Amino acid sequence: MSSKDDAGTPAASAAIAVVFAPVAGDEAALRLLLEAEGVVVRACGDAAGFYASLDENAWCAIVTEEGLDRCSLHGLDASLRRQPAWSNLPFLTLAGRARAEVDSNRFARLARIGNITLIERPTSREVLLMSIRSALRTRRLQFAMREQWRALEQHASALEAAVEERTRSLEREVSERRRVERALAEARRLESLGRLTGGVAHDFNNILQVISGSETLLRMLLAKEPNPRLERSLDSIRRACAHGGALTQQLLAYARRQPLNNVVLDLHLYLNASADLLRDAVGAPVELTLHVPHDLWPVSVDPAQLDAALLNLAANARDAMPGGGQLVLAARNTRLPDDAWPEAGGLAGDYACITVTDDGEGMSEKTARQAFEPFFTTKAVGKGTGLGLSQVYGFASQSGGLAFIRREPVGTTVGILLPRCAGEAPAALAVPSEAPPHSLAGVRILCVEDDPVVAETMSSLLAVLDADITVVDSADAAVQADFSTVDLVLSDVMMPGRLDGIGLVNWLATHHPRLPVVLTSGYMVDPGRLRTLQIQFLRKPYTVSALINAIALALGRPGQSG
Repeated sequence: MSSKDDAGTPAASAAIAVVFAPVAGDEAALRLLLEAEGVVVRACGDAAGFYASLDENAWCAIVTEEGLDRCSLHGLDASLRRQPAWSNLPFLTLAGRARAEVDSNRFARLARIGNITLIERPTSREVLLMSIRSALRTRRLQFAMREQWRALEQHASALEAAVEERTRSLEREVSERRRVERALAEARRLESLGRLTGGVAHDFNNILQVISGSETLLRMLLAKEPNPRLERSLDSIRRACAHGGALTQQLLAYARRQPLNNVVLDLHLYLNASADLLRDAVGAPVELTLHVPHDLWPVSVDPAQLDAALLNLAANARDAMPGGGQLVLAARNTRLPDDAWPEAGGLAGDYACITVTDDGEGMSEKTARQAFEPFFTTKAVGKGTGLGLSQVYGFASQSGGLAFIRREPVGTTVGILLPRCAGEAPAALAVPSEAPPHSLAGVRILCVEDDPVVAETMSSLLAVLDADITVVDSADAAVQADFSTVDLVLSDVMMPGRLDGIGLVNWLATHHPRLPVVLTSGYMVDPGRLRTLQIQFLRKPYTVSALINAIALALGRPGQSG
């Protein structure tokens, strides 16, 4: 908004001049002069109208002395104080020099409350025009300042909004960093526990192997002279070994240090087939419901470990509902990341999620944080080992997924995320073949075992089975053997020296590629190293029938007696 500029060109839009000239001739003369300059005249008939017109849209105010006589200093001051901070409205006051009533003190007081310019009459047209143009030019600068002020306010608002958004973003980043740090610390703690439990399980499995092998050896030696009392004792030893073996398998599952016999599973068929097993495990007071769609993606897992995980989850849910309740086994496909599964952490891609939900007592936040730790349990002494959920955690992690706990308003959900497998599930799982007859007559076996007690037990057992045994205590010693007199190598995996059991297999593949190998282990640092090997593998502690079956399969003659 402006009047003519200094060159006299019309402005883009008309300026507004507020005029208060009670004498009709004065108002007409001022209107004529202003309109000739392209200024819109807002004429006021009284003081109240004049006060009201002094807003931020006015470009200047022109008041004659007669109009000023009708105004009060208080009214003018109040009107001018309503202006915004950028505004300083120019005032042109026309006063007659010859009038005796002229109050110079009043003009001085006016100057203190506003941007007042006093013009004495009579004055020339040019002087009045110059004063008006100067007032309009001043107002134009004020309007420019107003736009800059508004722009600054917008920039300030935008800056404040950006600062607030950045603050929120930083808060989110800090929260996420803290969450990741907590998850990393938890993962490191669980990994440390895993290494500890894996090492314990390794030594314990060797002890169990000696006990199990000795029990089998005693049975074979006493077979010709049955003694019911001794047989009951041997049965107790066998049961204890089986229980101990199950415990160490759970420890190794948590530590992710056991080889998995993975196969591609159709989860819809498999979970439905597992329903009867789970119903038997939870008992009649618990009602089991399945929500398992037909279009579940296939997964590659060890069926025995999946069964163990489901049984452990069912048993935990049963114990959380001592008076009975609802147990829901559900599964669904999910593409991570997915807001429905915030527990998935950094997983990304296609996953099948299996969940077991009960409506039992639930878990406290502290209990849920510790639930996956080995030997942690809230059950009474003798009611649980504290290894059930740790097996679930280890199985899920070693299978490429994860396990999580979700505290529900009523009860608890434990979930297992398993990665989608590109392969096709077989129509049915293969049925294990029957063990061959207990004889290894004439088979020449090189036994590689660093634990002398285990080596002695196994060599005695194989000798009773009519095998020809040679024992060495390391893979480094084994490579010095005369392999022309060896039909099969039976080796431990974890051994000191330059080569371990898998290193020995690789050496044999180069130097004696046709020589069959059976590996045994109670613990492995990296079970994935077994996946590419064409060998038979036995978990310690193993039974004699499992050993004979593995040897027969390695020799390519299952079912033979030797």
